[in-house]
Amino acid sequence: MSPKLTILVAVVVAIAIGAALYLLSNPQAPPTPTPQPTTTHQTASTPPPTTTQQTTSPPPSTTTQQTTTTPSTATTPQYTTPPQYITIKDILGREVQIKLPVRRVVAIGPGALRLVIYLNTTDKLAGIEALEKRPPQGRDYGYVLWAKNLTALPVIGQGGPDTSVNFEAIIGVKPDVIIMTPVLANTPDEVQAKTGIPVVVVSYGTVGTINYTELFYSLRVLGRILDREQRAERLIAYMKSLIEDLARRTANVTERPKVYVGAISFKGGQPFTSTQSGFPPLVLLNTPSVADKYNIKPGAQISWEALLKEQPDVVFIDLGNYLTVVQDFNKSKDPYCSLNAFKQGKVYGVLPFNHYWTNIATMFADAYYMGKVLYPDRFADVDPAKKANEIYTEFLGMPLYQKIAKDFGGGFRQLSFPCG
Repeated sequence: MSPKLTILVAVVVAIAIGAALYLLSNPQAPPTPTPQPTTTHQTASTPPPTTTQQTTSPPPSTTTQQTTTTPSTATTPQYTTPPQYITIKDILGREVQIKLPVRRVVAIGPGALRLVIYLNTTDKLAGIEALEKRPPQGRDYGYVLWAKNLTALPVIGQGGPDTSVNFEAIIGVKPDVIIMTPVLANTPDEVQAKTGIPVVVVSYGTVGTINYTELFYSLRVLGRILDREQRAERLIAYMKSLIEDLARRTANVTERPKVYVGAISFKGGQPFTSTQSGFPPLVLLNTPSVADKYNIKPGAQISWEALLKEQPDVVFIDLGNYLTVVQDFNKSKDPYCSLNAFKQGKVYGVLPFNHYWTNIATMFADAYYMGKVLYPDRFADVDPAKKANEIYTEFLGMPLYQKIAKDFGGGFRQLSFPCG
């Protein structure tokens, strides 16, 4: 080989060896990954749509963490869903911010706990008022408290209209939300400020009346914050069906009997002359009471002179005060036996529904029984006891009529007041 060729071969070999040594000392790095967009969680008044995140590395904030085929190890970072806040308007128009999910609640004031139980939310109760530990007679929802042994819950206050709120007792059971009615000695803003706990006000009318607009709104608000929206809508739809059915059955009645409802419960026992205009079951039946023309408010009384003048054809007596009426009748029969309804034996007992505000389920049950008495042809297909059990089951999950009837001496029935 010539000297020049030898030199050329040596140069080529040297270059190849140098390149190999360079590659061995500087391995090539993988390509830089393309940055992934960050998902921002925005709180709104309604639940945001669920976002599914697919990525090789976890984003700083996600709504839903997707499970992949890679097995979980002790070194895998764990992420929790941030709390969601909603803002609702209660029945007073107050805007209240609430953190979801709500796991513990208390209900204070007349009627508040009733709606919570109607929505089947007893599992969230953190405490009850002392009044709710009494036997349930007169409070349809009270039978659920006793059946589920919820009377063992801590006491959060005395209970009752116009009473003061026990702030320390409420704080002690650590509720996420306080539900109250607007008839306590303390305002909701005061309760919220002193406890640091969101307060939601619900209502469904004044005592002895029903405001269905307020009732349905209150149920929907509670359904939203207690995760019972479907339950609230189902109950509202059921009530609307009852209202429509009762209106249909009593539409276009040409002759309506004169009706008086006496001994209506109001903050305790009442005499026969205790009555009210706009009696809710009669309103549902498109039937006036003789008290309507006198504009008698719940808790007030009608005079015997007015009763003797009106001469009702049919009398209903609140069974919660039946014994009081019997005792008064035995003392002096003449006023009673001067009424046509007593002389003709057309006196009937209905279940009391005014007890710590309006027992809505019992009110509907009374309406069907009263319809059966007043318009037998139009309610020929109705068995009042069976209908009452249907209503109680829908509202409270239990066929309670027999228990309630037993507590009031037999339930719906014709009453005996001998005037011979």
